[in-house]
Amino acid sequence: MRRYIVLALCLLAIGTASAWNKFAQQCIATLAEQNLTEKAKIETTKILGGDLASNSWWLQTLAKQEETKHTASWHYISVDAELKSTTTSEKDGVVQIERCTEILKNRAEHSDSTVVAALKSVIHLVADMHNISHIKIANIPDSKRNFKFQISNGFKGKKEKIAQSSWRKYWESNLIGRHASFSAELFAADLETCYGADKERFSKGDVRHWAADVASLAAPQYKWAKPDMIMSREQDNRLEQMNDKTMARAGYRLAALLNKIFK
Repeated sequence: MRRYIVLALCLLAIGTASAWNKFAQQCIATLAEQNLTEKAKIETTKILGGDLASNSWWLQTLAKQEETKHTASWHYISVDAELKSTTTSEKDGVVQIERCTEILKNRAEHSDSTVVAALKSVIHLVADMHNISHIKIANIPDSKRNFKFQISNGFKGKKEKIAQSSWRKYWESNLIGRHASFSAELFAADLETCYGADKERFSKGDVRHWAADVASLAAPQYKWAKPDMIMSREQDNRLEQMNDKTMARAGYRLAALLNKIFK
């Protein structure tokens, strides 16, 4: 309980814990809000004093503060060798989503500030658990490392250009950065157009099922994604589509979770 009270007292804190960038968080929160029931929208607006997107970055600001640095680990989830989320560690994002969900379900028993902190944490963490580089897989060491690699522009000879990146930077900012000319609303609408037909399928299950689903997408990448590799243009394009689809998963699942909480 003390951790949530501490969170609630740190609204002005500044930090740089690793996470999906602010634009990605806003896009996911916007897609979620567009899929809230009327009751869930009323309740979340009442708690937050605003929309989901404008509150989607709050948790990110805590990890470098002394009293709240323990929150840095919450942005990641761990799965076992069978890609199942079985952990009970409070350092894990899935466990924190479950804890915050219980606070929100039983919000009458908690202070307003604790409920606000719980909701803001859920908004951010459901998004982060869908970032491929935030999945730590027990028997895949590279999934726990932020290794460096290179990206080819696809040309040969003198026209070829090689960009430097790291695995987390690539997933956290490089891919979503290609859509920076969009507004969060426009990109969310694009995700709805492309993946709206999958909404019901994506929304099934609970947070543990969702963790396993994202892990099943992440695991195959480490068969070819290695430190010091040169990523081809074809691989780069394929991962951009994967990233967009995981963002859609995150938005629909955040909406499903909030609709269930505030039914």
